[in-house]
Amino acid sequence: MEISHQALPPDWTVVRLEGRLDAYTCPTVKADLNDLIAAGHLKIVIDMQEVPFMDSSGLSSLVSGLRLVREKGGNLALSGVQEKVQVVLRLTMLDRVFPIYPTPEAARQNLP
Repeated sequence: MEISHQALPPDWTVVRLEGRLDAYTCPTVKADLNDLIAAGHLKIVIDMQEVPFMDSSGLSSLVSGLRLVREKGGNLALSGVQEKVQVVLRLTMLDRVFPIYPTPEAARQNLP
């Protein structure tokens, strides 16, 4: 799993994930999100364009990040979700919980 960050003015942070989001990689993603939130980054878009697979452990790391950022008054959105990952979100009904947009820029424009 490769993780990179990019500022999205005025106050959003894009977290780009590349690779499978599963039981082996989710601790790294969860720790990264926790560190960002602890550092005060409270508007986060997770760009999942390069995530071809996600299991329940990966899903748990995203839910954990969403819960933590919302507790601090922030927001977390997903973007670029591939079809296989979209199916997992639909089956778990988490597509109703996470704001999902085609691009990070679309998330920034549509969320406060």
